[in-house]
Amino acid sequence: MNIFSYRVRFEKTGRMRFLSHHDLMRLFERALRRSGLPLRMTEGYNPHPLLSFPTALGLGIESLDEILEFELSSWTAPARIEKILGEQLPEGIRLTRVEAFHRQDRSVIRFVEYEATVPERPGLAERVAELMAKPNVTVERRSDKGSRTVEIRRYLQALEAAPGKILMRVLVTDAGTARPEEILRALDVPLGPQVRIRKLHTEVGTR
Repeated sequence: MNIFSYRVRFEKTGRMRFLSHHDLMRLFERALRRSGLPLRMTEGYNPHPLLSFPTALGLGIESLDEILEFELSSWTAPARIEKILGEQLPEGIRLTRVEAFHRQDRSVIRFVEYEATVPERPGLAERVAELMAKPNVTVERRSDKGSRTVEIRRYLQALEAAPGKILMRVLVTDAGTARPEEILRALDVPLGPQVRIRKLHTEVGTR
């Protein structure tokens, strides 16, 4: 059986930042079907393309570097995939790179980098320094299943305050990660329409 694996990097910007992870998966599934690419499909009564997203982006967060992986049953040049798949995507979803990889080298996300545009506030740089000096930082994480206390300091690799911005590098591990909005709350930055979070980079490794 011929199996060819591809990794796609793409942007999710503008109104598309409000697209849920589930809807994003459906969007790409439909785009792949329309592309005419020789997709590898699941088996069963309702086959669908074999695709995966190594990370899930929070609702309302823009990204300049998201990742999708999928498989084809015959070789197709990455440049051709970028062209014909890109033609099926709506405004706000833009492919930036397509590459082939060995199917055993599934993506493991090492860290992600975020930029948060925030209103100017006095003492923000000092609060960043104080937070990074702490051995532990706990936050309340809410979900449909309720809320729980999460320690996020161990995931903060770097944190910097710039004029009107906060830059974050966050580790992603098997045990979990920190969400950018949690980091902002830990800095006493109120979340609201004036705060805009954007993912700048996703660092990929292999096991």
